[in-house]
Amino acid sequence: MNRINYLTLPYAGRWSTLLSIFLLASTAVAQNEIQQQFEKKMDLPNTGDIGLEVLRMAESFLGVPYMAQTLETNKTERLVCKLDGLDCTTLVESTIALVVAKEQNKSLDDYKRELRNLRYRKGVIEGYASRLHYVLDWLYENENRGRLEDITERLGGVPFKKEINFMSNHANLYPALAPSEVWKKVKSQEAIINTRKHYYIPKNDIKRAEASLKNGDIVAFTSTIDGLDCNHMGLITKIGNRAYLLHASSTEKKVILSKVPLAEYTSSVPKHSGILVARLKEIIDNE
Repeated sequence: MNRINYLTLPYAGRWSTLLSIFLLASTAVAQNEIQQQFEKKMDLPNTGDIGLEVLRMAESFLGVPYMAQTLETNKTERLVCKLDGLDCTTLVESTIALVVAKEQNKSLDDYKRELRNLRYRKGVIEGYASRLHYVLDWLYENENRGRLEDITERLGGVPFKKEINFMSNHANLYPALAPSEVWKKVKSQEAIINTRKHYYIPKNDIKRAEASLKNGDIVAFTSTIDGLDCNHMGLITKIGNRAYLLHASSTEKKVILSKVPLAEYTSSVPKHSGILVARLKEIIDNE
């Protein structure tokens, strides 16, 4: 084996080489940690019920630290797989992707593939604009690929009539939108979202709908903020006829189960106007 003699390298070259070795070692350690965390998730007992599988997987994240802007850490768009720090969206995505992997071959590659399919339009990473930034778009794309069903209308939802344009109108909040071609793509996607029919359950009707919710249902909270579809999302735990929210809380700085039922929780947040509800379908390994 050839060994590098650092003393013979120029000063700058030594530090460059050492930095490269350090980064490679750090990446290897991180990948090993993800693999170990993933294997623990795969050891969770089977329940035979898809909703309960989702809930049990989500519960395995209780206490995990909240980490804001989990997907905004890279200069170029690439798949982020992180199990030790989550925001509200990555908690939901990671939970679903892990359940799918557990029902298939229990491999880390299965998990990464499902995460990519959930997060990106047609499952293909083609820059920042290919990510499903809006919950309405996320639900639409994942319903089309047969992974979940938007059941909001069935639960008594009413038309959600709102112009979605928050990202294009607030590009200063999204550094990745600086290139005009990226901004134009996002603007075009907003226009497509606005051609579709959407439904939501208003805040005052949530308590009535709680009895129809099931363990593991996906809930997103519609926003009172101009141009924005949703503020937050999480997963449902049923206790009797009441539904509780399991979510990555920016207030509590960790993944928690809400102390009050869903209707009361929603009412306590002024910027929430109601909810969208989706349910994961039975998993068929056809991808």
